[in-house]
Amino acid sequence: MNRLLIANRGEIALRILRAARAEGWTTVAVFSDADAFAPHVEQADSAVRLGPGPAAQSYLDPERVLAAARQSGATAVHPGYGFLAENADFAQQVQDAGLTWVGPSPSAMRALGDKVQARHVAARVGIPVLAGADERDGPIDWQQTATTIGFPVLVKAAAGGGGRGMRVVHTADALDEALTAARREAESSFADGRLLLERFLPTARHIEVQVLGDTHGHVVHLYERECSIQRRRQKVWEEAPAPGLSAGLRDKLGQWATQLARHVGYHSAGTVEFLVHGEDAWFIEMNTRIQVEHPVSEAVTGVDLVRWQLRVALGEALSLSQNDVVLNGHAIEVRVVAEDPNADWRPATGILLAADFPTMDGVRVDTWVRAETEVSPHYDSLLAKVIAVGRDRDHAIRRLSTAVQEAWLPGVANNLAFLRDLCRHPDVQEAKVHTRWLEADSGLPSPPPQDPELAALIGTALSLTDAPDRGAVPAGWRLMGPTWQADQWQVGATAVDVRMQCIERGYRCRVGDAEHLVGVVADGPEARVTINDRVFRVRRTGERVQDDQPFYLHWGDGEAVLTRLPRLPEALGVADAGGSCVAVTPGTVRAVHVAVGDVVEVGAPLVTLESMKVEQTLTASAGGTVSAVRVAVDDAVAQGELLVGLKTPE
Repeated sequence: MNRLLIANRGEIALRILRAARAEGWTTVAVFSDADAFAPHVEQADSAVRLGPGPAAQSYLDPERVLAAARQSGATAVHPGYGFLAENADFAQQVQDAGLTWVGPSPSAMRALGDKVQARHVAARVGIPVLAGADERDGPIDWQQTATTIGFPVLVKAAAGGGGRGMRVVHTADALDEALTAARREAESSFADGRLLLERFLPTARHIEVQVLGDTHGHVVHLYERECSIQRRRQKVWEEAPAPGLSAGLRDKLGQWATQLARHVGYHSAGTVEFLVHGEDAWFIEMNTRIQVEHPVSEAVTGVDLVRWQLRVALGEALSLSQNDVVLNGHAIEVRVVAEDPNADWRPATGILLAADFPTMDGVRVDTWVRAETEVSPHYDSLLAKVIAVGRDRDHAIRRLSTAVQEAWLPGVANNLAFLRDLCRHPDVQEAKVHTRWLEADSGLPSPPPQDPELAALIGTALSLTDAPDRGAVPAGWRLMGPTWQADQWQVGATAVDVRMQCIERGYRCRVGDAEHLVGVVADGPEARVTINDRVFRVRRTGERVQDDQPFYLHWGDGEAVLTRLPRLPEALGVADAGGSCVAVTPGTVRAVHVAVGDVVEVGAPLVTLESMKVEQTLTASAGGTVSAVRVAVDDAVAQGELLVGLKTPE
């Protein structure tokens, strides 16, 4: 019996588990203490604990993973993506232990998984590469090299991927700091601090080609994906095929990708990535693993990539030629991530109060979360992938828009509201995007706008279902009719006053000078709220509305967090933290930029914190003198913990 150990977690572990079962394999999950009750652990045939929550002590420890394979009697290891997936030394260790490695050979991984080596291989076989330089032959003069290439330049980590260890540099003055930060991030993420420089093309498109090979020398491509919509070099929106790509360029990219794979004897699934500007294209790197966005290629070709990975690992030859791979329809994937749009898209943690995703034709959701899932700071921020398939691109966008409107993940800040806006953006609908579009040219507000007055009216309606007599006539007789009741709601950073009065059919509500007729029919956590001539299907958390207790609302394509303020609130004493620096999320300290006694100005960097694989530099909110430094590099810190104390002038 083939027994597969899945050396990963989350939605990718579940994806591999499904494919393995379809191929008749038994499955073994591995888990950290943070994932002890995760779905991939529950659904596997057996599971083995690796260690504590931090990835370095569990999923990223080769010896622990190999020990789990031996303990479980596994015959093969699938690394998924991330963690050890592109670690050629680990792949060799798996094979040396007599186990089957579900992925490319270690030699192919060394040739193409390393960005420096891959550039040289691509150039050697005649594939265009961007002007650049690397440390393959020893140290280089970075300033001189960047000046020769011409600014802007891109600093990249030689190992790994996912946007880690990458910095765009526009001027010579900013280069040294970018190199230091990129090297630190690369060493932290990949245990490899080597870097390279490349020419940066600010308006290029990111196009990648999916390849699949076997151990008999056959390689095919599954056409291309467009991944140009990115934030901080992290992909947000991926689709296949790439819209507007000419037939000639499509053929050329496919030929280059398969040529590169054949040159190194590549087998299994992999992705060759290019930058495209007009009809020109340049190779940038290859991912020697399955990728997050592989479902869109599967959707438009009908080829199950993970099942073929398992078959190829057992020596099976591909049963399809290039002519057998035919494009059919259009597919789009968006990544639902735990990021706070109100805090510059910082990674968010917490416990999900619900995890509602739609069930509808043409939509697939790959997720590992459910109600009461704890989103920890130990791993990346991906919560789910929503994949919509249509007969053409417009059809796929309509289905995707409906799906992200229906999805709801209250309790942890996320990007669903942003994805709803993205689906409606004219540039997205017309495919007029590039790799810097989202951050430079989209015009999308950050965070997405809310409608506090609408949210407060819905909150008022729900509060009346919990206490229907609040707006009614009390005992006795009133000359002026039913009394007006007043509520104040906190919606994000906005306070909204609502006055309400019971009338014959529903309630009359006033917000400022505007008057609204409101009705509500509730059924547990769901309700139908009528405001004037509009009807909203509303979902909420919590059993009833209580003062000072936040609750979450979702309606149509909107959502909000509301708190009804008490009518006579107690005075709240809030300590003035001055310019002191506290951890905005749980995480690990990667750099401390000040010492006790330093005098800093507003905006000066204090501490660099890593959370969910993302670095953020915390700065001084006021000028002053550093009075205390309470952390050191590699310290784990909790949200709200004081990191640096500042004494500000009185």
